[in-house]
Amino acid sequence: MKFDIANKLLKKKFYIDSRLVKENSVFICIKGQYNDGHKYAKLILNRFKRTIIICEKNSIYFKDLKNSNRVIFCHSTKDFLINLARIKRYLLSSKNFIGITGSSGKTSLKDLLFTVLNKYKKSYKSQNSFNNNIGLPYTLVNQNIKSEFNIYELGMNNFGEIDYLSNILKPNLAIITNIGEAHLGNLGSIKNIAKAKSEIIKNITKQGTIILNHDCKFFDQLKKISKKDKIKVLSFGSNSKATVSYKVISLNKIEIKLNNLKFNLKLNNVNPNIINNILVCILVLNFFKLNIRKSKNYFNKIKNTRGRGNIVKFRKKIIIIDDSYNSNPSSLKSSINEFERLATKKKKILVIGDMLELGKFSKKKHGEIGNYLSKMRFNRILLVGKESKEIFKKIKSTFWCKHFNNINIFSKYFKNVLIENSIIMFKASNGVGLNKLLNKKIY
Repeated sequence: MKFDIANKLLKKKFYIDSRLVKENSVFICIKGQYNDGHKYAKLILNRFKRTIIICEKNSIYFKDLKNSNRVIFCHSTKDFLINLARIKRYLLSSKNFIGITGSSGKTSLKDLLFTVLNKYKKSYKSQNSFNNNIGLPYTLVNQNIKSEFNIYELGMNNFGEIDYLSNILKPNLAIITNIGEAHLGNLGSIKNIAKAKSEIIKNITKQGTIILNHDCKFFDQLKKISKKDKIKVLSFGSNSKATVSYKVISLNKIEIKLNNLKFNLKLNNVNPNIINNILVCILVLNFFKLNIRKSKNYFNKIKNTRGRGNIVKFRKKIIIIDDSYNSNPSSLKSSINEFERLATKKKKILVIGDMLELGKFSKKKHGEIGNYLSKMRFNRILLVGKESKEIFKKIKSTFWCKHFNNINIFSKYFKNVLIENSIIMFKASNGVGLNKLLNKKIY
């Protein structure tokens, strides 16, 4: 592709969805699993008189388009899009690009970072969850050229995908939120997941920086890879050795320590996912030498959506932590850990539902949660779902606990869970049904 042609095209708005196309734009015909953009090219040519079409030479719709002077033909529209994205990144080499990957929390962190950084300087974020080999370059070609901070998330299902995406993005600041069991079925082990996520490191720009989760068991491994590639490492977490760390003071207050700076933050809740996102934001602000205190009041207002760690005061003396929308081994351990560390005189009751989509690893992973719980202290533990029976086996001699095979059986017992002067945390995958039960009984 000639640079001058690419430069002219990049001044226009790009579309890959024919329903959204507007006049004086560029429509790239992408052939997907279920649909083919080439099918709509002629319609768009007739409807818009100044819109350009990018089309593949070997398309079955070629004959309908070959005589138009507004059609650019290529061997692969996907490669065309990616090459355009690389050129756009080159043209924006003076701007800051932040690449976020990890097993969970990418989108929520991206959204929070955008909101915070946009208060200081014009910022841009990748659209929706466009984080794959089409979504990322598509978002990049539509990048606002005036944005100082540009935040992208990078998703993956297998080896090589993070390498591919980060090689296009070339971030000068990268973030790995965590390493968890997402994609365990594809990659076979959490060690392989860590290896796949680490692919982002080699594509960070020269003298760039990476932010790592100090509480992650692969922290030392990721740090070693980063140092080998001469990438500066910053870290966050509850570990006091992290660059920025925290400790829970109460149900809605944490103390944050960054180098020699210490300050308290009042939050709507001390959900570890929200806390980690805030810690990363603080690191990013500090990295770019921006005034942290300017955003302190904003952090106080962050709320979790229903089912993702939000706190509900029920009746007079019952507090419910509703984290019933999603669960996996890593996030469950994190939530259990924070719940146990919470300083309170109230009874602590834990309601855990099955972690779904673990495939052949399900029994093993639920058993590991049981072993993890056996070292903790809670007043009561209730388990919902067939897979959670593995947790029950490990803790039945240690705790006051009950197991329910399904949500229907548990719902009949539900009123007995609501003990006065207690804090109750609900954590499960959405498919278990705890989320629906709480919506019916609590809200």
